[in-house]
Amino acid sequence: MGDKIHIVELIDQILDETAEKPQLQEKVLDLRDALFQAQQMAEQYALKIKTLEEAIEKLKSPAHRIGTVLGQGENDLVRIVSGGTEYQAAVIPELMEDEGLKLGDQVALNEGFVAIAKLPLPTQGPMARISGKLEGGQWLLQGSTGNAETIAQSHADLDASSLKEGEEVFLDSNQKVILGKLPKRESRTLIEDDFEKVEWSQVGGQEKVKEEVRKVLEYPLLHGEILQQMEYQVPKGFLFYGPPGCGKTLVGRAILSEVLSKLSEQENSELQGRFIHVKGPEILNMWLGESERKIREIFKKARDYKEKGQVPFIFIDEAESILGTRQAMRGSNISNTVVPMFCAEMDGIQSLRDTVVILATNRPDLIDPAIIRPGRIDRKIKVSRPNREECKQILRVYLKDGLPREHEDFDKMAEPFLEGLFARSPQQEVLVLTLRSGSNRKMYWSDFISGAVIEGIMKRAKERAIERAIEGEKLCITVDDLTTALETEFKEGSLLPAESNLDDWLQLLDMESKNVVRVRKPNESDTAAENTSRRSVI
Repeated sequence: MGDKIHIVELIDQILDETAEKPQLQEKVLDLRDALFQAQQMAEQYALKIKTLEEAIEKLKSPAHRIGTVLGQGENDLVRIVSGGTEYQAAVIPELMEDEGLKLGDQVALNEGFVAIAKLPLPTQGPMARISGKLEGGQWLLQGSTGNAETIAQSHADLDASSLKEGEEVFLDSNQKVILGKLPKRESRTLIEDDFEKVEWSQVGGQEKVKEEVRKVLEYPLLHGEILQQMEYQVPKGFLFYGPPGCGKTLVGRAILSEVLSKLSEQENSELQGRFIHVKGPEILNMWLGESERKIREIFKKARDYKEKGQVPFIFIDEAESILGTRQAMRGSNISNTVVPMFCAEMDGIQSLRDTVVILATNRPDLIDPAIIRPGRIDRKIKVSRPNREECKQILRVYLKDGLPREHEDFDKMAEPFLEGLFARSPQQEVLVLTLRSGSNRKMYWSDFISGAVIEGIMKRAKERAIERAIEGEKLCITVDDLTTALETEFKEGSLLPAESNLDDWLQLLDMESKNVVRVRKPNESDTAAENTSRRSVI
């Protein structure tokens, strides 16, 4: 069969010789067109065959391993780690030209473990935190989970002077070489560490708490020599417990303000304080080691402040959520590691001058006993609901002099409010508890009062005064505003607990749940309560 050019010339020659035979020429022209179409299809098929052959060749070729260069080996070989195993590998000459291969470079290895190509550096990998620098340019690293430590080198192009203890870095897949630094990230633990000065005058009531705090904190800090002569073991921290909204956090801030003031007078210098406020549930994390890492970060932050000459207070709110017993954690085993970590950090505190640790909880019975044993958090202080006089002091904090009010005399504003709050009439009745003994116990507004509730009442009263002023009336808080806001707060508040957390709710009222068989509203039938009591007793 002739080639393309020869066949075309032969067809042209036949057309010249058959010029006088038009019918034959027509057939020859059809033959030429069919030939051109066949040639085009042949070219297309040839291209497809070539593409398939290339694909088959790629499928037949083995995958290349990826390795990390660790340094120079023997006899012009290079030390490479791949899949956790180290090799002395040969390198094709092209890779050794120019700068050659450097520590930390990524290379492709063929079946014979020969480095055949240099790969771009990855931008991600296992994360670790720098624990310290060793001799020879090596670094001691701590993994993101657990307490295991490893030794690694930094990439040749990475500025080793920019690496500092505590910084986070990412490694190659074999975790042998530091490839880069991670940007500084904000802690996922909700930590507020700005010092806000709070005077004792801003804490309404709680006189017993104030006196107990002075004994626990001020004496060791201000009279250390006397306590040392008596060989008195100073508590490292203490536990605030009591109903929610009764000022545990506010008292904690006032403690720091008082201690700073006394220390500044004693040492003739202006001391700074840090109130490290941690919300317990924010520390919890399902990933292994994350909660422990956050505990370490909190105490490290306190130590850093101490090195700067500041007085750190660690205040952990809702402490039972992270430092609770197994029953408190409700099926989670996370406390098995968080509690020992917290204990270890507490054992590292030598005195209150290092760090003051304050735990706050509504349920002290759920705190792990290892936390509140002597030598750790061994001082427990109850923050109770305010009585009538203490409510008056709290009201004075929010209804301060200078606010536009109906009477300049504070007592004329406060007494009608307090009369309504502490009255024990059917109007103030909130709940009725049916006890196992068959008797009933009635709960009134005053049984649920707290500083937070009084603050909410004052906001309602101010809103009423503002609404009247917008309508053109005189701006002032009236006695009626206070009493109406009081009634609205308790009528709109959801005080009746759900059955799922009845035990927790009764604990806040200092009552044993086993002694209560029913909780009902006052307008429900007394007969129903008695029937329920009989069934429960039986």
